[in-house]
Amino acid sequence: MLDRTEQHIERPQLRGIPPRCADRPSRIANDAMKPLARMVARFCGTLARLPEHEAPSARSGACARTVGHAAAPDLYSQAVRIRRHLVDLGVGIDLARSGTVTSTQRALQQLQHAYRNLQGLMIGVPERLLDIHPESERRSVRQLLQTALSGSRLQAPTLHATASAAASPCRSGAGALSAMFESGELSHRSLVETFHDMPDRARRHSPKDGEALATLIINARLDHLHKQMLAHRAELSELLKAIGHRRTMPMRLAHGIFLALGQVEGAMIGAESRFETRCQPLIDLIGVRTNELGRYC
Repeated sequence: MLDRTEQHIERPQLRGIPPRCADRPSRIANDAMKPLARMVARFCGTLARLPEHEAPSARSGACARTVGHAAAPDLYSQAVRIRRHLVDLGVGIDLARSGTVTSTQRALQQLQHAYRNLQGLMIGVPERLLDIHPESERRSVRQLLQTALSGSRLQAPTLHATASAAASPCRSGAGALSAMFESGELSHRSLVETFHDMPDRARRHSPKDGEALATLIINARLDHLHKQMLAHRAELSELLKAIGHRRTMPMRLAHGIFLALGQVEGAMIGAESRFETRCQPLIDLIGVRTNELGRYC
């Protein structure tokens, strides 16, 4: 019997259905993530396992006596509050940086938000669905993700010659989703770190006209990569529907939290060291909430 968070619709035209032992949800959290992202990913992965339309109970008598029986709406409200904390943090950082963010940093902010949007869509998707290939679709979920996550790796050498050395190749073939996202995280971070101060680099190495041209080229290519990421996200959404994945309310809440995470990360691009201390109290809070939530999954 499938867990309620992993219900799906069997369709006769699907090929490559693996054994049901692979019903476990995909794990998004990985070691390449920075502390805030890793903690948010842990919380969202736990949240996505909550059953829908039921009041979850603690897994042991001791937990029940300690925590009590929280109704699903109460657990959901915790997720909504965490999303609000992230949104407020992102807005606060934006206000603090008002007037100092460069055009390239703005382009990277959009890309960061799109990256977390794509990633958040995969929260709660069972591993067994990654290689199902509907007759009506060009590729499986795994193949589509590999294409989407390799975008940063492929664009970096084009945008700047030094990026290719730092970017980590996206793994191909079978493997856990967390490993795929870990490789993608490294490539994406390499891209961001290479170009977040690009105007300053151009100023040191180029005359004024050359600097402006370099910035325009970089921003245009980052914008192209952003649009590609959004297109992959839309295609992934349709593909997940085609293979019968049903997104529960906890999964949708987790996706919203990942969108807010992308806003915070984007707001800090180019000034991470200045604002990292602001994130620590929220990291601690999310850690506590993750442990509490884990008792109901």
